[in-house]
Amino acid sequence: MGRGQKRLTITAHPRIHLTLLAMHAGEYRINGGIGFAIADPACELVFSGASIFSIDDQRIDPLSPGELKRLSAILQAEQKQHGFANALAVVIDGRMRTHSGFGSGTAISLACLEALHRLNGSIPSPAALISASGRGGTSGVGIHTYFSGGCVFDLGRLVGIDQHEPSHQVAAPQPQLVMDHLSMPKWDIGICIPLGIPHKTEAEERTFFERTCPLPADAVYETLHHSLFGLYAAIREADRATFCRALRAIQECAWKKAERLEYGPALAEVEQSLYGCGAEAVGMSSLGPTLFFLADNVADVVSKMQSAHPDCECFLTHPANGGRSLRDG
Repeated sequence: MGRGQKRLTITAHPRIHLTLLAMHAGEYRINGGIGFAIADPACELVFSGASIFSIDDQRIDPLSPGELKRLSAILQAEQKQHGFANALAVVIDGRMRTHSGFGSGTAISLACLEALHRLNGSIPSPAALISASGRGGTSGVGIHTYFSGGCVFDLGRLVGIDQHEPSHQVAAPQPQLVMDHLSMPKWDIGICIPLGIPHKTEAEERTFFERTCPLPADAVYETLHHSLFGLYAAIREADRATFCRALRAIQECAWKKAERLEYGPALAEVEQSLYGCGAEAVGMSSLGPTLFFLADNVADVVSKMQSAHPDCECFLTHPANGGRSLRDG
C-alpha cells in the first residue's frame, strides 16, 4: 500500500501504581515499585504512514506542547536510526487522562514507537522499544504491563549517581530488575477520578521528588514490608481481604502519605466518601489524583458515589492480564 494508506490501531490499558519502594539513600538499589494493569480507562491510538510526524491528541486532558515536542523528537530519532521511509500521523483518543495516575505517558510513547516500526515493516522486541522510549527509569510497572498486563513487582535499579526522579526525567535509565510478573486475581476494581482536583504537571512532579527524597531508611523498610508480605503475597494467593488490609496500610507509609498530602483535604474528603459508600480499601495510584478501591459490591459503591459526588468520574473496571491490542485499520 502507498504512504498514508496503511493504518494501525493500538489500544493500550492503564496501570494502577500501588507504591514506589526504595526512595531512601539506599546501599543496594533505587526506586522499584508494584502495580498492575486495568482494563479501563483505555487509550486508543490510530496511526498511519506519513511524510512528516504529526500528533493529534483529542483526549479531554491532552499532552502538553512540551510533551508532544519531546515525543516527536523520540520518534524522529528512532526513524533516523533505523532508516525508516515513513513517519507517522497519530490520533490519540480514549478516556485515559494524562497525569492522573494511569501511566499514560509510558503507554503512549511505547505505542507510538511500536507503530512506527510496524508501519515500516519492522517487528521490534519489547526491550528495544523500552530502550528507545526512555521510560521506566523510576518503576518498571508501566513498561511491562503495556506488553503483557498483569501485576509487576520490580526491585528498581542499582544505586549509582542517579537521584530520585519521576520517570520522564530519568535520562538513559538502566533496566529495572523485575522480581515477578504475575496475573492479577479477577477482582472488581472501582475507579474514582476527582475532576475538581487539578492533576500535577511534570514540573510539579519534579519539585515533589526533590523536596521529598531521600526518605529515612526505616520508612522505606515499612513500605517494603507491607508491599512484599501484604500486597504481593495477597495477589499470589488471591486473598482480597489481606490485599485490602495491606493497601490501607500503604496509604499511611511515608512515600504514599507524602503523595496524598499533595492534594490536602480535598482528596481526603473524596476518600472518606468512598468509605462511607461501602469501600473496603481505597488507594491512590501513583501521584494521583485518581483513587481506586475494592469493595464487596464495587458497582453499588460506584452508583452511590455518582449520586453523592457528581464532581467525580466513578466507574467499575477489572484487572487486565493481557497487554495492548493491535489491529490493522
